[in-house]
Amino acid sequence: MKTKTCLALLLLPVLAFAAEPRAKNVILFLGDAGGIPTLNAAGIRAHDKPQSLYLHSFPHLALSDTSSLDRWVTDSAAGMTAIVTGEKTNNGMLSLLPAVNGRPGRTLKTILEYAEERGLSTGVVTNMPVWDATPAACYSHVVSRKSTAEIFKQALNPRFGDGVDILVGVDKGLTAAAQKDGWDLGQGLRDARYQVYASPADIPADAPRVASIYEGDDFVPGPVISNILRSLVRNPKGFFLMVEWDMHTNKLIKGLDRAIVMDNLIRQVAGEAPADTLIVFAADHSFDLRLRGGKRGEPLAAQIDAQLAAATPPEKPVVRVDDSHTGEEIIVAARGPGAERLRGFIPNTAIFHLMMDAYGWKEN
Repeated sequence: MKTKTCLALLLLPVLAFAAEPRAKNVILFLGDAGGIPTLNAAGIRAHDKPQSLYLHSFPHLALSDTSSLDRWVTDSAAGMTAIVTGEKTNNGMLSLLPAVNGRPGRTLKTILEYAEERGLSTGVVTNMPVWDATPAACYSHVVSRKSTAEIFKQALNPRFGDGVDILVGVDKGLTAAAQKDGWDLGQGLRDARYQVYASPADIPADAPRVASIYEGDDFVPGPVISNILRSLVRNPKGFFLMVEWDMHTNKLIKGLDRAIVMDNLIRQVAGEAPADTLIVFAADHSFDLRLRGGKRGEPLAAQIDAQLAAATPPEKPVVRVDDSHTGEEIIVAARGPGAERLRGFIPNTAIFHLMMDAYGWKEN
């Protein structure tokens, strides 16, 4: 009897682990430069009270380090590499380790590539250049984030599966870089079997393989992401989707308003995504913004506008911004299957393992 009891007790952790719900889908929201100071100021600007963003309702949180392999303050390339591969690299490098003793660095397999290898549908959506550091870290492996043509050429010639199924982002020199490199972007997309749309707003809900490499400013993300979700959920194996929204506050109002847009988008997607979806929000790094003043009971937006309109800067500004990345921890917030693993102080590489564990996948 004692033997059976001991055996049952030994099996309890195994059975509990096996019973943990798995995520069929993962959506990673990446607020570029969306550190805690930015989220705090954006919430007060939008709702005139602290901790008022939808993100503040997420039940599972951690504070993540953002350093890169060679710097205390990361850039987006190394920051996103850590998040999607589980390993740190040098600033400027994308999903690739630095060379050692003259030998090329090891190529790092990304969460998107794991998804492609397993037959899931995948998407990369950004309001920044589609070849820029954050989206590029999902699908390319290069020494320099400035290698525009080479970065996107890897999207068209993937290492696993058929590559990213839904690609949305700004052109910003990609067409010209491809021409200089001796190939045509439009033909490359068609050869890779993408349905190409000039505007993200034109993407239909029934298109399984889509690219919109557009010119211009931000698109309205709500309807676009709704259609993309309707497409991705058609795959019975599940999906991985990365959505980046820039939150740099070197242009103060634009950055804060973008943070509000993304928060509204996360609220929308949380209501639309299937229940077996892990939703994660993270930033690749923080930004040197500080809320230093302001009166409660008066809209923060009006106080910021008054500061910006003043002929001479006030002695104590409501908001101070220095145009630079900073190295303090950022918040990681999650909800859905696997989110309960998120807690405490973590390295940025742990975000990758959170997503892999939620899927129930082992690294290879």
